[in-house]
Amino acid sequence: MKRSYAPVLICCLVVSMATASSAATTKRAERFANVEPLETISRSRAEAADQAAQVPGGASILLEALRYRGANAKQLGLPAQLWCADFMNYVIKKAGAKGTHSRAARSFLEFGRKLDGPRVGAIAILRRGGPQNGHVGVVRGTDGQGNPILISGNSGNMVRQSAYPKEKVLAYVMPPDYVLKEITNAARAAAIKQQQQLQ
Repeated sequence: MKRSYAPVLICCLVVSMATASSAATTKRAERFANVEPLETISRSRAEAADQAAQVPGGASILLEALRYRGANAKQLGLPAQLWCADFMNYVIKKAGAKGTHSRAARSFLEFGRKLDGPRVGAIAILRRGGPQNGHVGVVRGTDGQGNPILISGNSGNMVRQSAYPKEKVLAYVMPPDYVLKEITNAARAAAIKQQQQLQ
């Protein structure tokens, strides 16, 4: 009798292991069945990316600003103190256009078209200290709480990327159309020149 139970016991053990394995495989397949991202991209961030793609001048300002990350004022030939507006004007000039020609961050409040929120490639003007003080940088994106991520000068005495509290934002502006056209024309001319050099 003892011998007749052994094959039955082995069969039951094999069946239960196969069932457990099948259940685990099904559970694993169910776990990966939902491939939607856990954090959906907010509509405003998606719209910001679309708008940046449609405004090559705005994207050029951001790309130009990114080139100088880690540089300090001395390396860029800018004043050593309070130089965020100097950097913004420097970037716009390097991109092929004219900025505000002012050392005041708040001079950018009147520079272009005001936006209802952050846009990639837009300029953000923030309050800092007293009523005449401020900070300015170009928007790279936003964090999970809607705070703008800026590339700006005089951030820890260098050009760097930092998130700033959205409550400190005075305005977001897209440079005027003529500035964007100047930047686009400069980029086009540089591309043609580079293509001619390759031929």
